[in-house]
Amino acid sequence: MRTLADLAAQAASLQPGADAAIAQCGGAWPVPDAAALELGRLSRCYSLLYEQLLRLEIDRELTERRNELRSLLAYHLHMLRDAGDLAFSGRHDERTEPFRRELAEGLGSYATRLLHLAAELRKSASLAADQPADFAGSSRGEFELDDVYLQGDGPQDE
Repeated sequence: MRTLADLAAQAASLQPGADAAIAQCGGAWPVPDAAALELGRLSRCYSLLYEQLLRLEIDRELTERRNELRSLLAYHLHMLRDAGDLAFSGRHDERTEPFRRELAEGLGSYATRLLHLAAELRKSASLAADQPADFAGSSRGEFELDDVYLQGDGPQDE
C-alpha cells in the first residue's frame, strides 16, 4: 500500500509541470522549443513510474487501485506524447486546430482524479500503518472520496 501511495504521490507532484507543458502546446503558435524539452523530461519521469507500477507486486485487494493509477499514468503519457507530436510536427494544420485548442485545457479531469487517488492512497497507507498487522485490511471502504480534502478545498490541519 505504501509503495502504491508513494508512486501516486510522485505522479501527482509531476502533474503541475505536465499540465502546464501540455497547455503550452495548445497556446500560441509556434510553441517554444523549451516545451519540447519539458515534455520529454516529464514523459521519461512518468514512464519510469509506469514501469515501477507494472513491476509492483500487490495484494489482491489493491488491484483496482493499481489499475486506476496505471490508467491515469497511461493517459498522462499519451497526452504528453500527443501534445509534442502536434506542437512540433513542423506544420500548422487547420484540421488539428480543435484538438490543439483542447490541449490548452491541460490534463483536465484526469489531473483531478490523480490528485484524489493519491490522497486516498496516502490516507489508506497511513491508516494501515497505524493498525496492528492482524487488522490492516479492516479499514477498507470506511471512508469515501468526499472525505478526502485536497489543499485549498477543505479544513486545514491546525
